[in-house]
Amino acid sequence: MKSKKRMVALGAVLLASTSMLFGCGNSKSDSGDSEGPTKIVFWSGATKGNTDQVHEQELIEKYAEDNDLEIDYQLFNWDQLKDKIVTSVSADDAPSITWGLGEWYGEFSKMGALADLTSYWDNYEDKDLFYDNVMDALSTDGKIQALPNYIAPRALVYHKDLLAKAGYDTPPKTWDDLLDMAKTVKDKTGQAAFGIAGTGARAPQELASFLFQNGLSIADDQGSGKYKNTWQDSDENLAKATEVFQFYKDLLDQGVIEKNAAVGGWEELDTNFALGKYAMMNNGSWMQNYEENNPDEMADAEVGLPPYNTTPATFLEINTYYIYNNDKKEVEETFKLAQYLLSKDNQQSGRPEGSPRTDMEIDDANKWAKGFGDSALIEQAQPLPPISMAEITQPMQDAIAMVLQNGEKPEDAAIFLSDKINEALKTQDAYQE
Repeated sequence: MKSKKRMVALGAVLLASTSMLFGCGNSKSDSGDSEGPTKIVFWSGATKGNTDQVHEQELIEKYAEDNDLEIDYQLFNWDQLKDKIVTSVSADDAPSITWGLGEWYGEFSKMGALADLTSYWDNYEDKDLFYDNVMDALSTDGKIQALPNYIAPRALVYHKDLLAKAGYDTPPKTWDDLLDMAKTVKDKTGQAAFGIAGTGARAPQELASFLFQNGLSIADDQGSGKYKNTWQDSDENLAKATEVFQFYKDLLDQGVIEKNAAVGGWEELDTNFALGKYAMMNNGSWMQNYEENNPDEMADAEVGLPPYNTTPATFLEINTYYIYNNDKKEVEETFKLAQYLLSKDNQQSGRPEGSPRTDMEIDDANKWAKGFGDSALIEQAQPLPPISMAEITQPMQDAIAMVLQNGEKPEDAAIFLSDKINEALKTQDAYQE
């Protein structure tokens, strides 16, 4: 490939500090509005070497060769990708396209970082084959400003053999069921009944699931693009929010989770489950990738609906393709690449159960595809509200830490987070009583 004009440069960059933020080339310096070849800089959050990453790289290599393009494909650590993007946009050095989380959308849109993709989307022949709620979450004032990469409704992933060893034929349906089963699972198997991410990017997503499962939202739509957290508007709402943080406390106090889970992140969560150290957790369809490296420990892994308190619900993660507000030619070529990656054939040959397309064929013989493609799971999955989460995700982690690390009262954590959410909305000029 190096002897040809067509080249994909794989930069397997696992960032360790912000001192490396300017280590990548600027796509703008390599392309003009109409002259010369367009270079596409693609920052991915895929884990090097797993099935999804290999599939993505192979597709990009083929597209680059077939279209005489240079695509600089780089891998980044998820927990540091956002800072890398924000810094590059602020320095007018944005890449062409990146992976991202849906909760970054509001912030990036407000920054003016994202290209307006509406005209390209309107002319896209497959546009009606994507879930409406997903596309609605990636638009502002009718303008499409991001594309979905994959969707990840959170399901209950559990070790069937561990539960059977503890005497359970089925996983818990409710929070109370989970709490009731925990001691027996620990006593009979020696393993923790449940796993969580107490810190990091996954922690706010788990908290969102628990809030949804108790009939709450992070911010209620007040109309005209305005939102408000309403937990403190009534004793009933505050009691529901307090119950969520009481659930965290109960998980810790009753030994449902390990003590170190209070400070652990998603890497520890995923790895510990893959090694059979946790009987259950709420997680995404990427867990099937761990079965390749841990076939024996993951052989009994199954997928079911998450336990809930008052409302069957779960968090719907929308992993995005963000296309940045670079010159017109670069945006156009980048959209074509994204369109290729989102085609039916390429989505079907990857992980169809995680596709944002509605026309995927799900193999019921594949436990992962069947579980995460379950219509009951998708129907109860809820995305975050289309607000900037930049000033909210850290307070969400702080509220969890108040209970799990500092031993503070669950009601105090609920009030703290409610205040912080409304403060953030006011800062964004997105708040309304």
